[in-house]
Amino acid sequence: MKTLKHGDIVCLMSEEGKKWFVKLEDKKFSTHKGVVDLKEIIGNPPGKFILTNTKQRLYYFIPSIEELILGYVKRSTQIIYPKDAGYLILKLGIKEKMKILEVGTGSGAMTLLIAFYVGSCGKVYTYEERKDFSKRAENLLKEFGLEERVHFCCKNIESGIEQQDFDAAIIDVKEPERYLETIINSLSYGALFGIVVPTTNQVSAVIQACENFPVFNLEICEILFRKYKVNPERLRPFDVMVGHTAYLITGRKIITRNMVK
Repeated sequence: MKTLKHGDIVCLMSEEGKKWFVKLEDKKFSTHKGVVDLKEIIGNPPGKFILTNTKQRLYYFIPSIEELILGYVKRSTQIIYPKDAGYLILKLGIKEKMKILEVGTGSGAMTLLIAFYVGSCGKVYTYEERKDFSKRAENLLKEFGLEERVHFCCKNIESGIEQQDFDAAIIDVKEPERYLETIINSLSYGALFGIVVPTTNQVSAVIQACENFPVFNLEICEILFRKYKVNPERLRPFDVMVGHTAYLITGRKIITRNMVK
């Protein structure tokens, strides 16, 4: 049975569903439900509960990647939401041993997700021109022991990409069309890429730019996400849903544009 140890990040959850994300250390943690001593959780398996000083139950778990992205990652920039990030992981076929290019590290949430999926034998090369963003993302990966899977490149890719023959690429920058030639040139033939943009005019700019490069099978989508109230007698959706967050553009690199019929 797995037990929790010092330094683990856990999710504390009240019986009403309120969540807190904390690192297990020799200290106390305060909530509106009362105070808990985190060291009392160390050595116990996840799934149990701890009582606050006001006798309120807080259950503790190992958080999922989705929970970490939404609740733990400090946002330097807008993140790629889990509904979009999960689709890109599947759509681009990201898996163990792959070599992945990420353009726009940002808060490091997507970097964390990709690093998890490429495994210990894969590698993520993430480019970010802002040093503070890059350093913060690097610290995030260190918290989860995944820093060896990621190479942080603090530079604008207009000056070039140092590596070549990537298996896939994820691009999340303001004007992706400016960097498409450099990115496409760095991909292996047949490799998939995914571009994340928030507005339709950005989608149009990317589509127009792609006409100049050897890319094929462009697709554009957005994903809407709606939760339902857990009541078997009055099952209905919540009034508020996660609607538009981004447009996702995906495509493949081919050998020559002239091959497209």
